[in-house]
Amino acid sequence: MNYINDEMLNNYLDNDLTSEEMQLVKSAIANSVELKKRYEALLSANNLLRETEIDFTSAEFTKNLMQKIKTKSSTARQQKYFLLSFLVLFGLIIFSITGYVLYEIILSVQANESTKGITAVSKNISEYFSGLFSKNNLSIFGSVLSFIMIISGYFLYEYQKQTRKKFGH
Repeated sequence: MNYINDEMLNNYLDNDLTSEEMQLVKSAIANSVELKKRYEALLSANNLLRETEIDFTSAEFTKNLMQKIKTKSSTARQQKYFLLSFLVLFGLIIFSITGYVLYEIILSVQANESTKGITAVSKNISEYFSGLFSKNNLSIFGSVLSFIMIISGYFLYEYQKQTRKKFGH
């Protein structure tokens, strides 16, 4: 009886079949061991579901769940704005450094216009970069980057602390 599937058996359990279909399924169950096992499994599952008490959630549960969802979305938004702010700040710093370097290169080229030699311009550029990346300037760059890392680390730590506090971990 391959034409009797689980859906038909469920309908048989729920008395949602016509009387002819009910007789057909009843005789198929009586004649097939495999179908009888499937029917008994569905019957026990059906009985368990009918005996299960319905639990209703309180209004407080729904309110708390919606609050957690709202908090999670606002936290994600805060993370996005913090990351965007950090990237904009970093971009401005890079842009400023690049602008300053180009400005100094243009000044050195204008100062050496009388010589108009490529070697003189390249010499001025190399002197500028060696001055820019001297020990004093590198320590300033390192200090600024360290300061930025410390501030972002603090914000990340505070965010983690607030998240654990809100979600009880």
